[in-house]
Amino acid sequence: MTAPSTRPVAAGLLDPGALASVLAPEDLARMHALVTIDRMHSSADALRGAARLAEVEVLLTGWGTPALDADLLGSMPSLRLILYSAGSIRHLISDDFWQRDITVVSAADANNDPVAEFVIATTVLALKGEHRSQAHLRATHTLLPSHADLGIYERQVGLVGFGSIARKVAAGLHRFDHRILVWDPYLDDAVAAEHGVHRLDSLAELFERSQVLSVHAPWLPGVTDHLIGLDELRRMPAGATLINTARGALVDESALVQMLRSRNDLRAVLDVTWPEPPGDDSPLYRLENVELTGHVAGSVGLERRRLGRLVVDELERWIAGVPLRHRVTEAAAGLRA
Repeated sequence: MTAPSTRPVAAGLLDPGALASVLAPEDLARMHALVTIDRMHSSADALRGAARLAEVEVLLTGWGTPALDADLLGSMPSLRLILYSAGSIRHLISDDFWQRDITVVSAADANNDPVAEFVIATTVLALKGEHRSQAHLRATHTLLPSHADLGIYERQVGLVGFGSIARKVAAGLHRFDHRILVWDPYLDDAVAAEHGVHRLDSLAELFERSQVLSVHAPWLPGVTDHLIGLDELRRMPAGATLINTARGALVDESALVQMLRSRNDLRAVLDVTWPEPPGDDSPLYRLENVELTGHVAGSVGLERRRLGRLVVDELERWIAGVPLRHRVTEAAAGLRA
C-alpha cells in the first residue's frame, strides 16, 4: 500500500446523503487508507474554497454532483481520477472534458444489477399472468378460469437496446429457454450470437413478435425522444407487457395511454415516466393496466453500498497501477442512458 507521505490527495463533491448511502463504514475506512482526503464537499463553491484544491488528484462524485465545467476543472490542475459512485456520467462532464485526459470510473455496472433483476422478475410475473389473475380474483372472487396462454418458459421476449443492463437481462432470462429478440442499431450479428440473442432490423417487428418488451435504449435528447410510438405499440400481441426502466422520454406516453385505454389486454410496468413523477392529472394513475413503480428498479437503500465498494475497489487498482475494470471512455459515455 502507498506510504502515507505519498498518498494522493482526494476530495469529494456530492450530496451528504449520497455519500452516506454509497460508502459503508468499512469502504470509507479503506478510502482513508488509500488517499489523503482533504474534505467532502456538498457544493461546487465549497470545493473551490478547499485549501488543497490545486493538489487534488482524486475526486469522489455521485448523486448531487454538479456538472464539472471548465472553470471548476481548471481549478484542479492535478486532477487525474474521477470516481463516480452512480450510473451515467453524461450530465457530469462537458465535451472538452476529454482533452484533459482525466480517467473516469463509473459505478454503472453495480447500479445496473438491480435493474436487470427487476426486469427479470417482472418478466416472469408478466408471463405467469400474475396481474391478470390478481385482477380477476379481486373483481369476481373466483380463480382465473383459463391459463392456456400463460407460462414462464420458452416465450419470446423483446429488448429495445442491448447495452449492459439488457445483456444482464438476457443472461438471466436464458435459464427459462426464451427466444430473446433484440433491436439495437449498434448491435452486430457476431455480438448477438455471442450473447445468444436474435437481432432484428425493425423495431416494429420486435413489438409484433414479443410477449414481453423491455426498454433499455439510451435517451439521447432530440434523437431518441418518443422512440416508441403508436405504430410500435399497436403491434403488441394479445396480453403483452411493456416494461420501461430506462427513461420515460423514450415512450410516447399519450400514444401509450391511447393503446392501454383501447386494449385492456395490454399492460405497462413503468418504473420511469415523463415527467417523473407523472403530473397529478396524468391518466397513468387511473388506468388499471398500468403499474407505476416509482423509480425503484435502480439501486435503492442498502443496494447502493455496492456502488461505493466498486469505486473504492477501482481506486485500489488505480493506485496499484493495474488495469481498471470500470473506466468510461468518451465513446462509451455517449451511448449510456
